[in-house]
Amino acid sequence: MSFDAWLADFRQEAAERGISDATLDAALTGIKPVERVVALDRGQPEFLQTFTVYLSRRVTAERVGQGRALLQEHAALLDEVERQHGVPKSVLVAFWGLETHYGKVMGNLNIPVSLATLAYDGRRSKFFRSQLLDALRIIDAGHVSAAGMTGSWAGAMGHMQFMPSTFRAHAVDGDGDGRIDLWQSLPDAMHS
Repeated sequence: MSFDAWLADFRQEAAERGISDATLDAALTGIKPVERVVALDRGQPEFLQTFTVYLSRRVTAERVGQGRALLQEHAALLDEVERQHGVPKSVLVAFWGLETHYGKVMGNLNIPVSLATLAYDGRRSKFFRSQLLDALRIIDAGHVSAAGMTGSWAGAMGHMQFMPSTFRAHAVDGDGDGRIDLWQSLPDAMHS
């Protein structure tokens, strides 16, 4: 089946599941599969490097120092998150550092396009099709625009690299502005 035929079938399913035409148009009109996304899926460093090499490239003295500074800089927020959710602030900041280098590397690929590429590719199509539906639901809810939903090749997004299903299950409005923004709002990201 061609990508265009697959996309038409998917779009019909998404509409039947309640995704608005406006969201479908914004996220899916004119998209094509991205070969780089498939290549990255086949060459994940987590699986090509030993754990020691992988960890040594990500846990550096510089990154640990940045984490310590950010623990102090965001102490009030991190203390609140620890009190409310029981996640130790040091663990939260460590994940933040590993996942996105404290928000410096959140990915710049369009999430709907990446997920459509992987859902069409076939290796884990059921999983990525489900993630794509969840991404469209997030857009439909008004948390982010289709163009603004960026992240990793696999669909992970924001400061903590949530997959769309994780966003829908756990993301919260930590800053009280009425929407969940895991990209620009540190309170939303940390409370989530």
